[in-house]
Amino acid sequence: MQFSKSTPSQHTPRRAVLRGGAGALAAAMLPIGALTVVAAQPAQALPAGMAPSIEIGAGYLKLKLNAAGTIVGLVDVRTGADYIAPDRAASLVSLVVDGAQQRPTVVKRSGRSGRILSFRNTAANWTIQVEVVCKAGYTTFEVVAIDAPKDVDVQTLLWGPLATSISETVGTAVGVVRDDDFAIGLRPLTDRTEGAWPQEYQDMGWESEVDHDPDHVSVGSLEEWSAAGVTSWGSVLRAFTFDYTKERHRKVHGYPIPVGPLPGRDGKIAGSKMALFGASPEATPTILSYIAAGEKLPYPLLNGQWQKASQASSQSWLVLGDLKTDNIPAAARFAKAAGMDRIYSLTTNWGPWESSGHYEFDSSLGGSDAGAAAAVDIAKANGVQLGVHTLSDFIGTGDEPYDWALSPQDPYVKAPADNRLVTGGTASLTRPLTAGDTTVYLDSGALLAAGVHHSYLRIGDEFVSYGAAEQVRNEWKLTGVQRARWGSVAVSHAAGDRAARIVANSYGGAIGNHAVLGEISDRLTTAWNNTGITGMSWDGLESASESGWGAYGMAHLVNGTFRRIDAKDRFISETSRMTSNTWDALTRASWGEVGSTSMEQVFKNNKYLQANFLPGMLGWISLKGSDSLLTMEWKLARGAGLNAGAGFQSSVSSLVSGGENTMRLLDAIQQWETARNLGAFTAEQRARFRDLSTNWHLTVVEPGKRWSLQELDADGKPVGNPQAVVAPTPKLDAGPLPAAAKGHLYETTVKTNTPATTRYAVTSGVLPHGLVLNADTGGIVGTPTKTGTARFTITAYQSSGQPRAQRDYQIDVAD
Repeated sequence: MQFSKSTPSQHTPRRAVLRGGAGALAAAMLPIGALTVVAAQPAQALPAGMAPSIEIGAGYLKLKLNAAGTIVGLVDVRTGADYIAPDRAASLVSLVVDGAQQRPTVVKRSGRSGRILSFRNTAANWTIQVEVVCKAGYTTFEVVAIDAPKDVDVQTLLWGPLATSISETVGTAVGVVRDDDFAIGLRPLTDRTEGAWPQEYQDMGWESEVDHDPDHVSVGSLEEWSAAGVTSWGSVLRAFTFDYTKERHRKVHGYPIPVGPLPGRDGKIAGSKMALFGASPEATPTILSYIAAGEKLPYPLLNGQWQKASQASSQSWLVLGDLKTDNIPAAARFAKAAGMDRIYSLTTNWGPWESSGHYEFDSSLGGSDAGAAAAVDIAKANGVQLGVHTLSDFIGTGDEPYDWALSPQDPYVKAPADNRLVTGGTASLTRPLTAGDTTVYLDSGALLAAGVHHSYLRIGDEFVSYGAAEQVRNEWKLTGVQRARWGSVAVSHAAGDRAARIVANSYGGAIGNHAVLGEISDRLTTAWNNTGITGMSWDGLESASESGWGAYGMAHLVNGTFRRIDAKDRFISETSRMTSNTWDALTRASWGEVGSTSMEQVFKNNKYLQANFLPGMLGWISLKGSDSLLTMEWKLARGAGLNAGAGFQSSVSSLVSGGENTMRLLDAIQQWETARNLGAFTAEQRARFRDLSTNWHLTVVEPGKRWSLQELDADGKPVGNPQAVVAPTPKLDAGPLPAAAKGHLYETTVKTNTPATTRYAVTSGVLPHGLVLNADTGGIVGTPTKTGTARFTITAYQSSGQPRAQRDYQIDVAD
């Protein structure tokens, strides 16, 4: 992503960071969240009052609750190992009431098949009813009712945290923690169920012990939007839902912002829902697939395959700074010469738009939806798809403080500016303010508190900025005031007029409220459906959280758009921030920028991506017609070592000017990317590629099948003998598949030897009754209902014209 990766004002850490002091490159090669590993313990007798009274299966996880609804066991049913962190227990569900956390004191199970758990606090006289539904490989927990006294304010519902001893690999965004033997996952199932921990409650849920930045990705901390957290003793899994039946104040970087209310059921806690599971690490992608599909979460596809399992999700595309309708044919020729089938418009920092906010196409793509649709048709006729850059919910003001971030003034800001632009606290003018005054006096300084980006106020329809503030007796004096900001007009204001603190994004642009987020989502949905554009970037997505709506604001924007776009298959979206609530809808994060991100940092980014079941990406890397082949192949080798694609950022004019050199560079990209996507490099070769001191040259021997790989020194001279690189003939693993037991959950996975596999199918015979093959992942999951031996054939279909793979299997089901 190009625009919002290096935020001018980084967040101040809100607590001590718990991590070792390894060097940057060493840290990059450790598993994400790598801290001292606390081994799982055998299940043991618990002290009085902690003994389990309710046990719930969630895949291979046995969740144990005591009589008060406290989690007292996280047991792998296969081995009996208990993964609960020693001496740390929390309620499965609790409430924040009148600003204080209240835990249940008793839990009872009732209803058909015991599906209803009633958590009750007898002293506070409230009850939470949770419906529990066990499914194939996971279990859902949904709050169906909350009964509380009318004179108390039920503010928030908290799920957990589940405190685990696992720290080997923590997928913070996906909400999965795992070691070599076991994975435990928590997935939020609604946009309002935020996979994270509220910033308002830093003294609850061991939040003070959670590492603020365990992943060290280049965009900064993602912890505030993450369902999993890393601690010194293991990890936590958590989620929450705010009540929005009335106006609330949500904290952003410690600053309270008023949000809500939401109408009817939209504002209520009832409906908060999450899924829990325990699985083998190998089967975890399959369980995540079943959760997403089964719970009707966004499920984007590429060539009919779930994007999280698709090699095509890491495909590279050509990012062009001068793309216009009339040079699309030339751009397409360059893309295809590089083996790419996507071109992407980045004609300005905000993309091919008149402004960010209303997102009307500018003249580069015809100045209208119809014009952009015509550009898409030209691209299609030339064999490529078209993507465009966006700035999510950034609203351009034409007056940002950074020239490189300047975005034309959007209609949301044009006078009179929309009253739905987000503001924080307010105060009254204590003195009249003439049109020429540059000092403002207020009756309160609360609205001036730190935490909000930049120093803007709105007084009526005028926007002003200020340089400094100080209290002088009973007034707050603002100096260095600049009038008529954001295209407004300086006018006189009377004493007593209200001034509101403007909540700006990190680049100084405006942010809209919940309704504006919905309107932007509506507009982008319409743009993609009207034009056939199939690629975008949610750059600056953190701004939707800074509106005050947190992870829900981001999900409202991203998931709301995905649910309504026509192109559920082939639509690729990149993001500036990966969150638990948008993990399902987003294709990938491609962090790292031209000329500003070290390859060591890219390695760290890819450790995070791998931990979160996301495709590898190098970020956006420079491609100029004048680049040397040695330099380009150095980058391509790293991509092959990480199985990572890239956004190759260039311009049509630069590629044209490079002449034959451009064609050599593009051919190199095509050869490296083809070999990578077919799985042609050996594990040993990929490991060597991750050594940044090495250089390489790849020569095609037989197109799409065989290459010659030569190591080079820093001057481009050969080192040693050439190595063969051969695309593998697709094969399924030989098995045998493990035996199953009637009435017990079964998980296994069939795999091929190539990432080019797109679909798995049973093409003869049948699986044991109760088991299902996941077509996207090759996972087989379910509970057998009959004994006996089932024999069947699985066929794995490939992309890129590769032959299908086929193998016979059997599964024995015992009593």
